[in-house]
Amino acid sequence: MQWLLQADTVRKTIQACIAAQLATLAVCYALWVSEGCDHFMPFISDTDTHSVSGAPFTFGFTVSGLLLTLLAWQMFRLRSDWISANPTGARLRSLNTFSTIFGMLSGLSIVWISHTPWDEQLALHLLQARVIFAGSIIWAFLSTIMASDMAAFDTRFHEVYKPRRDRAAFTGLCFGLMALSVVQYTGISVGLLDFETYVDMVQICTDLSITEMSMAALFEWAMVLGLIGVVETGIHEVSLLTSHESEE
Repeated sequence: MQWLLQADTVRKTIQACIAAQLATLAVCYALWVSEGCDHFMPFISDTDTHSVSGAPFTFGFTVSGLLLTLLAWQMFRLRSDWISANPTGARLRSLNTFSTIFGMLSGLSIVWISHTPWDEQLALHLLQARVIFAGSIIWAFLSTIMASDMAAFDTRFHEVYKPRRDRAAFTGLCFGLMALSVVQYTGISVGLLDFETYVDMVQICTDLSITEMSMAALFEWAMVLGLIGVVETGIHEVSLLTSHESEE
């Protein structure tokens, strides 16, 4: 198991996470459009409602979720070792624990949602999506706070903190705009009936004419790209966390 914690292995996990997510998003969207569905703008989950794009959706996000879960554990272990070697106090340990919990929760929920099309199990799918969105946002912000605190002990971590802060802020902004757009369509109640009406339209797929939902979908895609950007900052963090390995 120790090989899973080697710097090169963890960097490859990050690269595989990014590649799997980007490839899944690109393939699902391309297949959705190729089937004659409206190009602007499906939610990511919309592409799981059709058999052609649904298969790569399920496979791709199952792999992505498992990789993200593995990565959360790998980063927890590397950060724990770094924290033990530095006089950081209890705050960083707590941040590390909670960021890992939310990271793994998000990863496993991505695996689960990939097998729960929202045209078949709408209520469950919406619950899973909320867990993924909330968990991912919390993970991104906790990881950003961690990088800031770590920079107080090693200024090199500013190179991780600054881009992570900007990408986490972008992600949070997109999440807020997505939520606002959805509420503009559903109202404050955000009832199932409104989503059922939308899903009926998605199953036809050729005309996604609800402007508020199309904008919400656009912000969702942007939010996910922002989260992928946050994950990418881990590549440099791994190098700093394991710099002692190259010195030995």
